[in-house]
This record gives sequence, structure tokens and C-alpha cells, in this order.
Amino acid sequence: MRFKIAALILAFAVCLSFALSCRQGQVGESYGLAAEPSKTPFLGVCVLLPKDPKELPAFASAIKRAGFGWVQTDIPLSRINPREGVYEFNYGNFEVALKVLRQSGLHLLLKFLGQADWISRDPKGPHADWDETLNLTPPKDKAKWQEVVKQIVRRYGAYCRAWQIGNEPDGGGYFRGSADDYMAYLEWTSTAIRSVQPEAIIVAGELFRGLVEPNSHGDVLRKLVRRPDLFDVLSVHYPLAPPQHAAGMEDYLQAMREARITKPVWNTEQSAGITCDYLPEGATTHIRTEGGLRLSPLKAVAHSLALGCEKVFLFSWNYDTSSIGYRPDVQTECRVAAENLDGASFARKLELGDKNLTAYLFRRHDGEHLLTVWTEVKGLTAKLRLTSRQPVTVINHKGEKSILHPQNGQVSLVADFCPKVVRGLQEGVQVKRFE
Repeated sequence: MRFKIAALILAFAVCLSFALSCRQGQVGESYGLAAEPSKTPFLGVCVLLPKDPKELPAFASAIKRAGFGWVQTDIPLSRINPREGVYEFNYGNFEVALKVLRQSGLHLLLKFLGQADWISRDPKGPHADWDETLNLTPPKDKAKWQEVVKQIVRRYGAYCRAWQIGNEPDGGGYFRGSADDYMAYLEWTSTAIRSVQPEAIIVAGELFRGLVEPNSHGDVLRKLVRRPDLFDVLSVHYPLAPPQHAAGMEDYLQAMREARITKPVWNTEQSAGITCDYLPEGATTHIRTEGGLRLSPLKAVAHSLALGCEKVFLFSWNYDTSSIGYRPDVQTECRVAAENLDGASFARKLELGDKNLTAYLFRRHDGEHLLTVWTEVKGLTAKLRLTSRQPVTVINHKGEKSILHPQNGQVSLVADFCPKVVRGLQEGVQVKRFE
């Protein structure tokens, strides 16, 4: 799924360039389940690790400067453990990379995705298109698989305590087994991880289809929520995309409600690789429509937090040349999102009587409230008045700041297609449109 979404975004960006020549939450007002602020950063990015150790310090530094506190990467398990009893822990300088990233202050989310043929159910079965040695069928021997997992966690647990189990087992093609196969895989893997690292965070699911036909091959979500003992975090992909691409957050929240469980939800693959500047007049960014494929970082992050996600991982830093690592403008907006929304909890969505105007109110730990606001159609503007007895700071997507001074207890601003953050608001702030 990651490559399909990325390909769509890359194609869109290429066309634009040519055309332009260049853990448990509360229910917010009429919106989703809002996550409590986490003790670790909320913003992460999916990465491919450099194999040259000389590149690693600059690599880690660039990711941190862009505002990311987490990196997610796959464990190259078929290379690390190519044969029974054989472990090459620093294959491709993988362990060196983990050490450098962790020492830089970044948190790691490592993904178990496939394994070598020797321990796979079908050694001649489907393999990853990016690595011909990575078998995507489930492991065949519980005891041997758990020993492999224990070895991995013993070695890399010094750098990581959050582990993703599988990738899109509900039909993305990266786990070639049934829903029951995935549940067995999750049980084997999570049990082995916790036996070595009891404080581990088990991130399960990596789901994108949501609630599918009951008892079908991809009916993972219903089975998963009935085994809350096996995982700590429910991981979802692309919940802001159009329905034909991925399920929305409502599916995951509904499944947990029906199972009477609460788990933090992490959006571990979210596209946000373009800024408002590169979209043409009339372009739209409404979520759950085609516009959901054109989100900039601040829009994607604010939507995700408002819908109930505790953490958001953008895809990707360096999977292709359209990625965030090659886009200084996108990195800047990522930093704006991180600097202003980290540690904030969603308060409510402001209903301003226009589906083309989005405004979310967040509350920071110190009691300060902030607003994220934008229009969903490029070229559309909206004049707003906000109640305030003190000056407020407006920060645009480029990080540029301006101070608004109140007159008669109000400040005025114009919302447009490019997202803004308004800082220094109070809890009872009122927002109204005017002509």
C-alpha cells in the first residue's frame, strides 16, 4: 500500500512541477477519539537507512531538524538471519545505524516484516519485490521463530522498545497469510519480544482496510481487537485517504468500541509530501476524498490528531526523490507542526458552517490553547474573529510569525488554503466568520 500511495503522490507532484514549471482519549465535539498527549514525541517518519556509516550523523541530524522524534524502519531479517543459527546483526551497518539514531535522541520503531526461506512456511512462496531473499509467507515453526525474535530483541533492544508486527496483513500483499495466520504470527512474536523485554511496546495491525467482510481472508481487525493482551498500540495506514484506497478512522474506533477495549492508535503511514504552494487554484484537500492525497504535513498531522491518533508517521523520508528528505519546504512545515502540536491534546473541532473551512482547537499541557486553521480549496479565503484579551501569535506553514493585537477583545485574521497555527489563545476562545 505504501508504494501505491507514494506512486500516486509522485505522479501528482510530477504533473504539478511540469504545469507550474518547476492511550485512551476523550470524545471531541462531533469528531473522533482524541488521544492524550504522549511522553514521547508524536511525529515520526518512515526511512530507509543509509548503509554508509559516514552518512549517518548528518542523516539523523536532518531528520531531527525537520521536527521528527521517531523513525520507523524495517528489520532486514532475511539478511540478518539468512540461515538457522546464523546472525549477521550489523548487516549493511544496520546496528551502527540504530546506535547513531538513538544516540541522536530519536526514538526507534522497528518492524518485523518477512523472514528468510529457511524458517518460512513456503520457501518458494511470494518474496518482497525490494529484496528477493525476504519471504512474505508466515513462519512455520513456533519455537524456532521465537528464538529468532528473542535474538533480535536481545541485540537491538538496547536501542528500541517499540516493535511493529507485520505490515498490512489485511490485504496489502506484505503478509501472505490469512487473518488467523496473522493472529498466530502476532502471538508468537509478541510473546517472544516480551519474554526478553517486558516493557516493550507492541505495535500491531498496520491495517489499511478496516472492517471488511466478516470471516474473510483479510478480516484481521475484528480478530485483533478480541486479543488486546497481544498488543499495546493499534497501527493504521492512510486513514485520511479516499475510501477506495483505505478505511477511515471510524472503522478502527468502531471495532474497539464493539470489543469494549481502548488502545492508543498510531497512524504509521501517512502521506504528506507536498505544500500548499505547489497546488493549482481550485485544488482541494478534503480528507476521505481525492483531496486526501494532497495533504501538506500540518493538515495531515492536525487531522490525524483530531481523529484520535496518538502518533503520526509520515511516509517517507527517502524512499524516492519526491520524499520529504529531498524537500526543504516540506521539512519546514513538518517542523512547524512538531514545534506547535507536540504535547498538545485535541480539544474540539470548531463548526463554522462551511465544509471548506477547517479549524481545530488544541490544548497544551500549560493550559495554552492553539488553533490550526485553513480552507480546503485553494483560492478560497475566510475572515475570522477570535476572542482574546492578549496578543496572539500567528505562524504560517513556512514558520513565519506575526503578532495580532486585540481590539475590543477580538483579533482578526484571514484563513486561506495554506494552514496556520494561532498561539496564545485561552480555553473559552470563540471563533466567528465575518464578511
